Amino acid sequence: MSADRLPEKGRTRMATSTRKKIKPARAHATSAKAAQGGSSFFGSYLTQSRAPLTILVFLLPLLISYEILLALALRSADGVVVTNEAHRWILSLFGAFELGAVGLWLPGVLVVAILLIWHSVERRPWKVEGAVVGLMWSESIVLALPLLVFSQAALRIPQSAVAGVEFDSLSLGGKIAVSVGAGIYEELLFRLGLIGVLLMVFEDALKTSRAVGTSIAIGLSALAFMGYHSLRDASGSVLPSRVVFFLGAGVYFGVLYVARGFGIAVGAHAFYDMGSAIFAAVASPSASADS
Repeated sequence: MSADRLPEKGRTRMATSTRKKIKPARAHATSAKAAQGGSSFFGSYLTQSRAPLTILVFLLPLLISYEILLALALRSADGVVVTNEAHRWILSLFGAFELGAVGLWLPGVLVVAILLIWHSVERRPWKVEGAVVGLMWSESIVLALPLLVFSQAALRIPQSAVAGVEFDSLSLGGKIAVSVGAGIYEELLFRLGLIGVLLMVFEDALKTSRAVGTSIAIGLSALAFMGYHSLRDASGSVLPSRVVFFLGAGVYFGVLYVARGFGIAVGAHAFYDMGSAIFAAVASPSASADS
């Protein structure tokens, strides 16, 4: 019997059954589309947060605030600038040209120039999404927390181990300023510079696999990062806790750089150092007030 000859009651049951079959399919399609949209945004964020122009916009507030504080708050009475060792190394390179006060600003200009050249070479669009930059700030804060817990709760590394006697004499604002500079310029040297060069050596020159080259590059940069910091106490003895911490921190920032890019590595490093400085000030308020 053909469908158009079915009794009225039979046709009604068939229509109801058909609608019941269609509805779940539509709901599944809507759910899949929403999931695809969420996945698309997440994938776009992961890609855009590694783009050099987005990284530059993300880093500009840190760069500008550090350079201003460098000129206003980080100079001693005799004109000596208190800064992190990585920044001092870069300053010494420009110092060979005898540029005077202008040379103090050139490391920041160098960071901006590297990111702009990188952007131009890759021929990316001149567009940055504000939502991506905002999420990068949030991600950097979250990624700083594990290292902060590791240093404060597990190993109890004092902030003085990060920067030394000059650092201890600064006010809390000065310590936060130096912390920002450490995040920028230590990542510039040890991650963007050293890991970048090592990856070229192992992958391009020695033709190792991506996994092997990346692992060796992260390991060697972590060793260099550990050696860069003070590992001894006041008596001159090497402290195993500092060796473990700075080696682990070097690996952690190296993994962040490879997995999430230069911007997130800088942000996490800067927020870790700032959080550590604040914890140190809270733990010894009298010393902070004296400085």
